[in-house]
Amino acid sequence: MAGNKLKPIDVALIAILTALLFCQEEILTIIPNVQLTVFLIVLYSKKLGFFKTSIIVTLHVILDSLFMGSFNLTIMPFMWLGWMLIPISVCFIFKNVNKPIYLALIGVLHSFLYSWVFLIPNAFIFHMNILNYLKADIIFELILALSSFLSILILYKPCNKVMDNLLRNDN
Repeated sequence: MAGNKLKPIDVALIAILTALLFCQEEILTIIPNVQLTVFLIVLYSKKLGFFKTSIIVTLHVILDSLFMGSFNLTIMPFMWLGWMLIPISVCFIFKNVNKPIYLALIGVLHSFLYSWVFLIPNAFIFHMNILNYLKADIIFELILALSSFLSILILYKPCNKVMDNLLRNDN
């Protein structure tokens, strides 16, 4: 790929991977904060790089907001920022980290960071007490961290191979 130009195959791949990201999250909403979102964004960041993953994250946030009926411009930027922290750090700060155990630990970090990003609108826009917010949310943060850790630890290696085959065949 020259620069950031997208070929038709890139657009198709982004569409499919965005649909996968969106659908798994919606299917798993019956179990609060159990999802593969952190895992998939880590995988996409490692395999597709920052530009394509950023497009996927942006489309995901828009779809998620539209589908949940809360196209709320007060919350959406924070959701986008929370998810974008993953490709930013995986593609730039932790770009040389490839072992599933370390990526799983990065997933734990991002589970908490994603949750804490929402402190900003809740504290400053909705005037919610930060300590009360953290107390109410800690169990959900722990669940997200555990599901992120386990999904990356278990699924990263086999899915990494699948993505390698998929991307090798796209050239």
